[in-house]
Amino acid sequence: MKNRTGRKRLAFSCAGEGFGHIARIVALSEYLKKEYDIIYFIPRTVKEFLQQHLGGVEIIIVPSFHFVLENHGIDYVKTAAGNIPYIFRFRKIVSVIRSQLSSCRIDALVCDFEPFVSRAALSLGIPLMNFSHPGILIKTLPLTPAGIISRLVARFMTPGAQVTAFCSFYNGEAGPVIRNEIRMQKPTAGNYFLVYTKHDSRRKMIKALKKFPEYQFKIYPGAGVDFAEALAGCRGVIAPAGHQLISEALYLGKPVLAFPQKGQYEQTVNARMLQKAGRGMYGRLRYAEQDIKKFFTLIDAFPFPPDPFERFCFTDDTPHVIALIHRFVFENTVLTNGAPVHTYTYIDAFLEKMALIQERLNSDRTSA
Repeated sequence: MKNRTGRKRLAFSCAGEGFGHIARIVALSEYLKKEYDIIYFIPRTVKEFLQQHLGGVEIIIVPSFHFVLENHGIDYVKTAAGNIPYIFRFRKIVSVIRSQLSSCRIDALVCDFEPFVSRAALSLGIPLMNFSHPGILIKTLPLTPAGIISRLVARFMTPGAQVTAFCSFYNGEAGPVIRNEIRMQKPTAGNYFLVYTKHDSRRKMIKALKKFPEYQFKIYPGAGVDFAEALAGCRGVIAPAGHQLISEALYLGKPVLAFPQKGQYEQTVNARMLQKAGRGMYGRLRYAEQDIKKFFTLIDAFPFPPDPFERFCFTDDTPHVIALIHRFVFENTVLTNGAPVHTYTYIDAFLEKMALIQERLNSDRTSA
Protein backbone atom coordinates (compact mmCIF):
# COMPACT_ATOMS: atom_id res chain seq x y z
CA MET A 1 0.00 0.00 0.00
CA LYS A 2 1.70 3.18 -1.20
CA ASN A 3 1.42 6.58 0.37
CA ARG A 4 0.30 8.88 -2.43
CA THR A 5 -0.27 11.96 -0.30
CA GLY A 6 3.34 12.52 0.81
CA ARG A 7 2.08 12.82 4.40
CA LYS A 8 3.25 10.68 7.30
CA ARG A 9 1.17 7.56 7.90
CA LEU A 10 0.18 7.41 11.56
CA ALA A 11 -1.44 4.34 13.12
CA PHE A 12 -3.59 4.19 16.23
CA SER A 13 -4.23 1.02 18.22
CA CYS A 14 -6.29 0.62 21.37
CA ALA A 15 -7.89 -1.81 23.80
CA GLY A 16 -11.46 -2.89 23.16
CA GLU A 17 -12.71 -2.92 26.75
CA GLY A 18 -15.20 -0.09 27.23
CA PHE A 19 -15.21 3.06 25.11
CA GLY A 20 -12.73 5.30 26.95
CA HIS A 21 -9.78 4.24 24.79
CA ILE A 22 -11.52 4.72 21.46
CA ALA A 23 -13.14 7.98 22.65
CA ARG A 24 -9.67 9.44 23.21
CA ILE A 25 -8.57 8.30 19.76
CA VAL A 26 -11.64 9.87 18.16
CA ALA A 27 -10.99 13.16 19.95
CA LEU A 28 -7.35 13.21 18.83
CA SER A 29 -8.16 12.14 15.27
CA GLU A 30 -10.43 15.14 14.73
CA TYR A 31 -7.24 17.25 14.84
CA LEU A 32 -4.57 14.86 13.57
CA LYS A 33 -6.40 13.80 10.40
CA LYS A 34 -5.55 17.22 8.97
CA GLU A 35 -1.83 16.44 9.23
CA TYR A 36 -1.53 12.66 8.78
CA ASP A 37 -2.98 9.72 6.92
CA ILE A 38 -4.37 7.66 9.80
CA ILE A 39 -5.02 3.91 9.94
CA TYR A 40 -6.79 2.33 12.92
CA PHE A 41 -5.79 -1.07 14.30
CA ILE A 42 -8.71 -1.68 16.65
CA PRO A 43 -10.84 -4.50 18.12
CA ARG A 44 -14.22 -5.25 16.57
CA THR A 45 -15.97 -4.15 19.78
CA VAL A 46 -15.17 -0.47 19.14
CA LYS A 47 -15.41 -0.42 15.33
CA GLU A 48 -18.99 0.88 15.26
CA PHE A 49 -18.17 3.68 17.72
CA LEU A 50 -15.23 4.79 15.56
CA GLN A 51 -17.25 4.74 12.35
CA GLN A 52 -20.15 6.63 13.91
CA HIS A 53 -17.82 9.46 14.87
CA LEU A 54 -15.28 9.51 12.01
CA GLY A 55 -17.09 7.89 9.10
CA GLY A 56 -15.33 5.79 6.47
CA VAL A 57 -11.83 5.59 7.91
CA GLU A 58 -9.31 2.83 7.21
CA ILE A 59 -9.69 0.11 9.83
CA ILE A 60 -7.82 -3.14 10.45
CA ILE A 61 -9.43 -5.41 13.05
CA VAL A 62 -7.12 -6.88 15.71
CA PRO A 63 -7.80 -9.21 18.67
CA SER A 64 -8.32 -7.80 22.15
CA PHE A 65 -8.04 -9.08 25.69
CA HIS A 66 -11.30 -8.63 27.58
CA PHE A 67 -12.83 -8.77 31.06
CA VAL A 68 -15.76 -10.95 32.08
CA LEU A 69 -17.97 -8.84 34.36
CA GLU A 70 -20.47 -10.23 36.85
CA ASN A 71 -22.16 -8.57 39.86
CA HIS A 72 -20.39 -5.22 39.37
CA GLY A 73 -16.96 -6.83 39.31
CA ILE A 74 -14.44 -8.86 37.34
CA ASP A 75 -14.68 -12.65 37.35
CA TYR A 76 -10.96 -13.42 37.19
CA VAL A 77 -11.41 -17.15 36.52
CA LYS A 78 -13.69 -16.59 33.52
CA THR A 79 -11.55 -13.69 32.35
CA ALA A 80 -8.42 -15.85 32.38
CA ALA A 81 -10.20 -18.71 30.61
CA GLY A 82 -11.56 -16.40 27.93
CA ASN A 83 -8.15 -14.86 27.19
CA ILE A 84 -5.99 -18.01 27.21
CA PRO A 85 -6.34 -18.52 23.42
CA TYR A 86 -4.82 -15.08 22.80
CA ILE A 87 -1.90 -15.87 25.10
CA PHE A 88 -1.07 -19.13 23.28
CA ARG A 89 -1.44 -17.43 19.88
CA PHE A 90 0.36 -14.25 20.90
CA ARG A 91 3.40 -14.66 18.62
CA LYS A 92 1.28 -15.70 15.67
CA ILE A 93 -1.03 -12.69 16.11
CA VAL A 94 1.95 -10.34 16.34
CA SER A 95 3.42 -11.90 13.20
CA VAL A 96 0.22 -11.27 11.23
CA ILE A 97 0.08 -7.66 12.43
CA ARG A 98 3.74 -7.19 11.45
CA SER A 99 2.78 -7.96 7.86
CA GLN A 100 -0.17 -5.56 8.04
CA LEU A 101 1.98 -2.73 9.42
CA SER A 102 4.56 -3.30 6.69
CA SER A 103 1.91 -3.39 3.98
CA CYS A 104 0.40 -0.13 5.25
CA ARG A 105 3.84 1.54 5.37
CA ILE A 106 3.22 2.91 8.85
CA ASP A 107 5.64 5.64 9.92
CA ALA A 108 4.69 5.79 13.62
CA LEU A 109 2.23 4.19 16.06
CA VAL A 110 0.31 5.72 18.97
CA CYS A 111 -0.95 2.93 21.23
CA ASP A 112 -3.67 3.18 23.87
CA PHE A 113 -3.16 0.12 26.10
CA GLU A 114 -2.93 -2.54 23.36
CA PRO A 115 -0.25 -5.27 23.39
CA PHE A 116 -0.30 -6.89 19.92
CA VAL A 117 0.19 -3.95 17.54
CA SER A 118 2.70 -2.31 19.88
CA ARG A 119 4.93 -5.41 19.93
CA ALA A 120 4.65 -5.79 16.16
CA ALA A 121 5.68 -2.15 15.68
CA LEU A 122 8.66 -2.50 18.01
CA SER A 123 9.86 -5.63 16.20
CA LEU A 124 9.77 -3.69 12.91
CA GLY A 125 11.53 -0.65 14.35
CA ILE A 126 8.41 1.52 13.93
CA PRO A 127 8.46 4.36 16.48
CA LEU A 128 5.99 3.74 19.31
CA MET A 129 4.24 6.16 21.66
CA ASN A 130 2.34 4.70 24.61
CA PHE A 131 -0.61 6.95 25.38
CA SER A 132 -3.24 5.65 27.78
CA HIS A 133 -4.85 6.13 31.15
CA PRO A 134 -4.70 2.59 32.66
CA GLY A 135 -0.93 2.57 32.24
CA ILE A 136 -0.79 5.03 35.14
CA LEU A 137 -1.18 2.00 37.42
CA ILE A 138 2.55 1.47 36.89
CA LYS A 139 2.97 4.47 39.18
CA THR A 140 1.10 2.75 42.03
CA LEU A 141 2.38 0.32 44.65
CA PRO A 142 -0.64 -1.93 45.33
CA LEU A 143 -0.86 -4.29 48.30
CA THR A 144 -4.01 -6.26 47.39
CA PRO A 145 -3.99 -9.27 45.01
CA ALA A 146 -6.29 -7.45 42.55
CA GLY A 147 -3.99 -4.43 42.66
CA ILE A 148 -0.84 -6.46 42.09
CA ILE A 149 -2.42 -8.31 39.16
CA SER A 150 -3.69 -5.05 37.66
CA ARG A 151 -0.28 -3.42 37.89
CA LEU A 152 1.33 -6.45 36.20
CA VAL A 153 -1.27 -6.25 33.44
CA ALA A 154 -0.55 -2.52 33.03
CA ARG A 155 3.14 -3.33 32.73
CA PHE A 156 2.42 -5.95 30.04
CA MET A 157 0.09 -3.59 28.13
CA THR A 158 2.63 -0.74 28.25
CA PRO A 159 5.83 -2.03 26.62
CA GLY A 160 8.99 0.00 26.24
CA ALA A 161 8.56 2.85 23.77
CA GLN A 162 10.23 5.98 22.44
CA VAL A 163 7.62 8.02 24.34
CA THR A 164 5.32 7.06 27.22
CA ALA A 165 2.71 9.59 28.31
CA PHE A 166 -0.08 8.70 30.71
CA CYS A 167 -3.30 10.64 30.26
CA SER A 168 -5.18 11.32 33.49
CA PHE A 169 -6.97 13.86 35.65
CA TYR A 170 -4.35 12.92 38.27
CA ASN A 171 -0.56 12.59 38.14
CA GLY A 172 -0.32 12.12 34.37
CA GLU A 173 2.19 13.40 31.86
CA ALA A 174 -0.91 14.80 30.17
CA GLY A 175 -4.36 15.72 31.42
CA PRO A 176 -7.68 14.42 30.08
CA VAL A 177 -8.58 14.34 26.39
CA ILE A 178 -12.12 15.66 26.07
CA ARG A 179 -14.41 14.68 23.17
CA ASN A 180 -15.70 17.44 20.93
CA GLU A 181 -19.37 16.75 21.78
CA ILE A 182 -18.53 17.32 25.46
CA ARG A 183 -16.35 20.33 24.74
CA MET A 184 -19.18 22.01 22.83
CA GLN A 185 -21.60 21.81 25.77
CA LYS A 186 -22.39 24.76 28.05
CA PRO A 187 -22.74 23.50 31.65
CA THR A 188 -25.92 24.42 33.50
CA ALA A 189 -27.12 23.57 37.01
CA GLY A 190 -30.04 21.23 36.36
CA ASN A 191 -32.48 19.65 38.81
CA TYR A 192 -31.58 16.02 38.07
CA PHE A 193 -28.70 13.58 38.52
CA LEU A 194 -27.19 11.68 35.62
CA VAL A 195 -26.84 7.99 36.48
CA TYR A 196 -24.66 5.76 34.31
CA THR A 197 -24.96 2.05 35.06
CA LYS A 198 -23.44 -1.15 33.74
CA HIS A 199 -25.85 -3.96 32.91
CA ASP A 200 -24.61 -6.20 35.73
CA SER A 201 -25.22 -3.56 38.45
CA ARG A 202 -28.24 -1.68 37.08
CA ARG A 203 -30.84 -3.53 39.15
CA LYS A 204 -29.05 -2.81 42.45
CA MET A 205 -28.46 0.82 41.56
CA ILE A 206 -32.07 1.49 40.55
CA LYS A 207 -33.27 -0.19 43.74
CA ALA A 208 -31.12 2.22 45.79
CA LEU A 209 -32.26 5.25 43.79
CA LYS A 210 -35.91 4.44 44.50
CA LYS A 211 -35.21 5.32 48.14
CA PHE A 212 -34.91 8.97 47.05
CA PRO A 213 -38.22 9.87 45.34
CA GLU A 214 -37.63 13.56 46.01
CA TYR A 215 -34.78 13.61 43.43
CA GLN A 216 -34.92 13.26 39.64
CA PHE A 217 -32.62 10.95 37.66
CA LYS A 218 -31.70 10.46 34.03
CA ILE A 219 -30.41 6.92 33.61
CA TYR A 220 -27.96 6.06 30.86
CA PRO A 221 -27.82 4.02 28.68
CA GLY A 222 -31.48 4.75 28.11
CA ALA A 223 -33.92 5.64 25.39
CA GLY A 224 -34.14 9.33 24.62
CA VAL A 225 -31.11 10.34 26.70
CA ASP A 226 -28.53 12.46 24.88
CA PHE A 227 -25.52 11.70 27.07
CA ALA A 228 -23.43 14.81 26.38
CA GLU A 229 -26.41 17.11 26.84
CA ALA A 230 -27.57 15.31 29.98
CA LEU A 231 -24.07 15.43 31.47
CA ALA A 232 -23.76 19.16 30.87
CA GLY A 233 -27.15 19.89 32.43
CA CYS A 234 -27.09 17.63 35.48
CA ARG A 235 -26.54 18.53 39.12
CA GLY A 236 -24.15 15.63 39.69
CA VAL A 237 -23.12 12.23 38.36
CA ILE A 238 -23.52 8.73 39.80
CA ALA A 239 -21.52 6.16 37.84
CA PRO A 240 -18.81 3.50 37.84
CA ALA A 241 -15.29 4.87 38.23
CA GLY A 242 -14.24 4.83 34.58
CA HIS A 243 -11.63 7.48 33.88
CA GLN A 244 -13.14 9.03 30.75
CA LEU A 245 -16.55 9.63 32.31
CA ILE A 246 -15.04 11.08 35.50
CA SER A 247 -12.77 13.35 33.45
CA GLU A 248 -15.65 14.62 31.31
CA ALA A 249 -17.79 15.26 34.38
CA LEU A 250 -14.99 17.16 36.12
CA TYR A 251 -14.33 19.17 32.97
CA LEU A 252 -17.98 20.29 33.08
CA GLY A 253 -17.75 21.03 36.81
CA LYS A 254 -20.01 18.17 37.92
CA PRO A 255 -19.46 16.37 41.28
CA VAL A 256 -19.20 12.59 40.89
CA LEU A 257 -20.16 9.67 43.11
CA ALA A 258 -18.04 6.87 41.67
CA PHE A 259 -18.67 3.18 42.35
CA PRO A 260 -15.57 1.18 41.31
CA GLN A 261 -16.25 -2.22 39.82
CA LYS A 262 -15.13 -4.93 42.21
CA GLY A 263 -11.68 -6.27 41.41
CA GLN A 264 -10.93 -3.53 38.85
CA TYR A 265 -8.03 -1.81 40.58
CA GLU A 266 -7.82 1.02 38.04
CA GLN A 267 -11.33 2.11 38.95
CA THR A 268 -10.50 1.86 42.65
CA VAL A 269 -7.56 4.23 42.13
CA ASN A 270 -9.70 6.56 40.01
CA ALA A 271 -12.32 6.79 42.78
CA ARG A 272 -9.71 7.39 45.47
CA MET A 273 -8.08 10.15 43.45
CA LEU A 274 -11.47 11.69 42.68
CA GLN A 275 -12.05 11.97 46.43
CA LYS A 276 -8.54 13.35 46.99
CA ALA A 277 -9.27 15.92 44.30
CA GLY A 278 -12.19 17.17 46.39
CA ARG A 279 -14.54 16.83 43.42
CA GLY A 280 -16.52 13.76 44.42
CA MET A 281 -16.88 10.62 46.50
CA TYR A 282 -15.75 7.01 46.51
CA GLY A 283 -18.87 4.83 46.61
CA ARG A 284 -19.41 1.16 47.51
CA LEU A 285 -22.24 -0.66 45.78
CA ARG A 286 -22.88 -2.72 48.92
CA TYR A 287 -23.70 0.52 50.75
CA ALA A 288 -25.14 2.36 47.76
CA GLU A 289 -28.10 3.83 49.63
CA GLN A 290 -25.94 5.30 52.42
CA ASP A 291 -23.33 6.65 49.98
CA ILE A 292 -25.95 8.21 47.71
CA LYS A 293 -27.55 9.90 50.72
CA LYS A 294 -24.20 11.33 51.81
CA PHE A 295 -23.47 12.51 48.25
CA PHE A 296 -26.77 14.36 48.11
CA THR A 297 -26.00 15.97 51.48
CA LEU A 298 -22.62 17.24 50.21
CA ILE A 299 -23.64 18.12 46.67
CA ASP A 300 -23.68 21.88 47.19
CA ALA A 301 -20.41 21.86 49.16
CA PHE A 302 -18.21 20.58 46.30
CA PRO A 303 -15.46 21.24 45.44
CA PHE A 304 -13.36 20.68 48.54
CA PRO A 305 -9.64 21.59 48.71
CA PRO A 306 -7.54 18.99 46.83
CA ASP A 307 -4.69 16.96 48.30
CA PRO A 308 -1.65 19.24 47.86
CA PHE A 309 0.73 16.31 47.29
CA GLU A 310 -1.06 15.06 44.18
CA ARG A 311 -1.16 16.70 40.75
CA PHE A 312 -4.62 17.21 39.20
CA CYS A 313 -5.92 18.46 35.87
CA PHE A 314 -9.63 19.18 35.34
CA THR A 315 -9.32 21.02 32.03
CA ASP A 316 -9.19 19.81 28.43
CA ASP A 317 -5.55 18.91 27.73
CA THR A 318 -6.13 17.83 24.12
CA PRO A 319 -3.94 20.61 22.63
CA HIS A 320 -1.02 19.49 24.81
CA VAL A 321 -1.48 15.86 23.73
CA ILE A 322 -1.63 16.88 20.07
CA ALA A 323 1.66 18.73 20.53
CA LEU A 324 3.22 15.66 22.18
CA ILE A 325 2.20 13.47 19.23
CA HIS A 326 3.50 15.96 16.65
CA ARG A 327 6.82 16.13 18.49
CA PHE A 328 6.98 12.32 18.79
CA VAL A 329 6.41 11.84 15.06
CA PHE A 330 8.85 14.59 14.07
CA GLU A 331 11.68 13.48 16.33
CA ASN A 332 11.39 9.83 15.36
CA THR A 333 10.66 10.05 11.62
CA VAL A 334 12.17 13.34 10.43
CA LEU A 335 15.23 13.77 12.63
CA THR A 336 17.89 11.12 12.12
CA ASN A 337 18.54 10.61 15.83
CA GLY A 338 15.22 9.09 16.98
CA ALA A 339 14.88 8.47 20.69
CA PRO A 340 15.78 5.02 22.04
CA VAL A 341 13.17 2.70 23.50
CA HIS A 342 12.61 3.38 27.21
CA THR A 343 10.65 1.23 29.63
CA TYR A 344 8.78 3.29 32.23
CA THR A 345 9.37 1.82 35.70
CA TYR A 346 8.29 2.44 39.27
CA ILE A 347 11.62 4.24 39.81
CA ASP A 348 10.51 6.89 37.32
CA ALA A 349 7.25 7.29 39.25
CA PHE A 350 9.10 7.52 42.57
CA LEU A 351 11.39 10.26 41.30
CA GLU A 352 8.39 12.19 39.92
CA LYS A 353 6.66 11.94 43.31
CA MET A 354 9.74 13.17 45.16
CA ALA A 355 10.05 16.10 42.75
CA LEU A 356 6.39 17.04 43.34
CA ILE A 357 6.79 16.88 47.13
CA GLN A 358 9.92 19.05 46.94
CA GLU A 359 8.08 21.51 44.70
CA ARG A 360 5.20 21.80 47.18
CA LEU A 361 7.55 22.21 50.15
CA ASN A 362 9.50 24.95 48.35
CA SER A 363 6.21 26.65 47.48
CA ASP A 364 5.11 26.56 51.14
CA ARG A 365 8.44 28.09 52.26
CA THR A 366 8.14 30.85 49.68
CA SER A 367 4.55 31.71 50.64
CA ALA A 368 5.52 31.71 54.34
